[in-house]
Amino acid sequence: MVCLLILPSKIQKRRLEDMKTAARKRNITVVDSFCSSVTHIVTEHENLDQVVKTLKLADSGTLDKIQVLSVAWFTDSMKAGAPVPVEEKHMIKREKADRDNGGNENSGRNPLILPEYACQRATCLKHFNHKFTKALEILQKHAELRDNERDSSRALAFRRASCVLKSLPFPLTSMSQLKNLTNIGDHCKRVIQEILEDGECREVNELQDDWFQKMVVFTNIFGIGSATAKKWIEKGWSTIKEAQEGYISSDWRVRWGLAFHTDLNTPVNLQEAQYIQQIVRKEAETILPGIILQITGGFRRGKEEGHDVDILMTHPEEGKEVGLLARLLQRLQNKGIILCGNLEKSTYSDEMLTLDSKLSAKGQLDHFEKWLGIIKIPHSCSENPAMDYSGSLSIISSCVHKGTGCSVDNSTCCTASEQPLNYQPLNLDESLDLESKAKKQKLGTENEISPMELAKLDRNWIARRVDLIVSPYDQYFYALVGWTGNKQFNRDIRTYAQRELGMKLSSHGLYDLNKNCALPARSEKEVFQNMKLQYIEPWERNC
Repeated sequence: MVCLLILPSKIQKRRLEDMKTAARKRNITVVDSFCSSVTHIVTEHENLDQVVKTLKLADSGTLDKIQVLSVAWFTDSMKAGAPVPVEEKHMIKREKADRDNGGNENSGRNPLILPEYACQRATCLKHFNHKFTKALEILQKHAELRDNERDSSRALAFRRASCVLKSLPFPLTSMSQLKNLTNIGDHCKRVIQEILEDGECREVNELQDDWFQKMVVFTNIFGIGSATAKKWIEKGWSTIKEAQEGYISSDWRVRWGLAFHTDLNTPVNLQEAQYIQQIVRKEAETILPGIILQITGGFRRGKEEGHDVDILMTHPEEGKEVGLLARLLQRLQNKGIILCGNLEKSTYSDEMLTLDSKLSAKGQLDHFEKWLGIIKIPHSCSENPAMDYSGSLSIISSCVHKGTGCSVDNSTCCTASEQPLNYQPLNLDESLDLESKAKKQKLGTENEISPMELAKLDRNWIARRVDLIVSPYDQYFYALVGWTGNKQFNRDIRTYAQRELGMKLSSHGLYDLNKNCALPARSEKEVFQNMKLQYIEPWERNC
C-alpha cells in the first residue's frame, strides 16, 4: 500500500494540486504532511539533506524505511496508471544528512520546535513512539482511576506528554531530542529515560497490580465509574460474574451494561459501524429527505475499532431537524432494533455560547438533543459491510478504513447532495425480527424478560452502543469538530481559543468575547479559519 507525500518545495502550487489529483484518480493515497503512514516521498530536491531540512527532522534515520524519490518516478507511475517499481534512476542522492556532526554529543539533538497546542499539530494514528506513549497512558489511566483532584492533574500531565510524543515525526532515541519540546515534565522525562536505558519502566510495571487490573475490568462496564468499582473491590469482588450476581441498580445503563458486558466490551469494528450508519440513514431519510448524517468519533479519525458509534445529524433547512429524533427512534423501535436508551431533550440557549464549561469524562459536554442507547445488529454484518461507498463519500473507505488520509474535502463530504452511489440496503426485517418473534413465542411479550435473561438467549445478534445527536445546521460544523475529537484535541483547541484569542469555543459555536458576537461557519475548514488555525484533517486529530 502506497502512502504518498509530495513535498511542495520547488513545485508551483497549481502543479502540486494537479499532481495530487492525478495520484488520487489512480487510487494512490496522498497526504499533506509527514507522518508514520508515509511510504513514498516525491521531491524536486536533489539530495536527502534537503529533504531532511524541509521536513525539519533530527536526522536522515527517520527516512531509512521510506522511498525518497524524484518526480521522474511520479511521472512514470502516472503514465502506468499505478505505482511503478523503484529503479535507480528514480532515487535521489542519499547523502548522510548529519555528516557534519562528526559524531559529537549534539548529533542526536532535535532542532524541531513543536507548537504548544495539540490543535496546531498533526497527529496520526500510527506514530513512531508507541513504547513511550503506552507507558505514559498506563500512568494516566492509573491516576484517573484513583479519582481525586491531585491525580486528575497528574493524569492530564501524562496525557499531554503522550500527545507530544505522538506528534513527533521521528522515533525518540535520545533525551537530547526532548529539548525545546513543551508539556513533557520531569516525571515523564524520568519514565522516558528509563525506557530508553532499560527497555521498560519499573514504576509502570509496579502500578499494574491486582487493584489496577480489577479497576480496569469493572470500569469497562457500561455505566460503572471508579467510585462504584472501588466499592466492589472493597466487597471482595474481582470478576464480572460476581458483579452480575451481587449488584442491584435502578440505573438502566448498569443493568444492561452488566447483562451485555461481553457484547459491549467487544470492540465495534468498522463494518459494524457502517451497517449501523446504513440503518440510521435509511430510516432518517424516510422521515426527512435531504438529511445530513455523519459518523464521528474515532471512526472518523481513522480508527477501525471503537467502543461505540456516534452519529451526528442535521438538515440544511433551519428547523427541519426539530422532531426528527423522536420519530427516528420510533421507527427503529418498530423494527425491533432498539434494546434500551435514554432520550435527552435539547437544553441549548444562546447564553450557552459564553458560559464556561469543562469537558466531561467522555470528552463531550453540550446541550444538543441526543439519544444514548444500545441497539442490536446481526452477527453477520461484521464480515459483510453494508455499503460500498464511492465518489465524494469515499471518506468512509479512504479516510476511515485506511487511516492514512481523505480523498475528499472533509468539510463538504457529507452534504445533502452527496449520497452513497452504490447503496444497497440489507433486509433489516429479515435479519433482526426472527429473534424477536422467537423470543415472544418462548417468553410472551417483550416486557416480561429482564436484560440478564435476554442476554442468555440463543441469538443471532450482538448488542452495540450508539449515540445519536441532532444539531441545528448553523451549529453543525462546530458540532462536527467537537464530536470528532479526540478529547485532548478538543481540550486544547478550546483552551487555545480562550487564552490566545479571547474567544469561547464549544460544540455549539465560537463566540468572540472581545467583540461580543458569534462567528458562523459553513464548513469545518471555516471553523479553523475563524480561529486563525491551519486546518487539521480528522485523521490527524489523534493526539
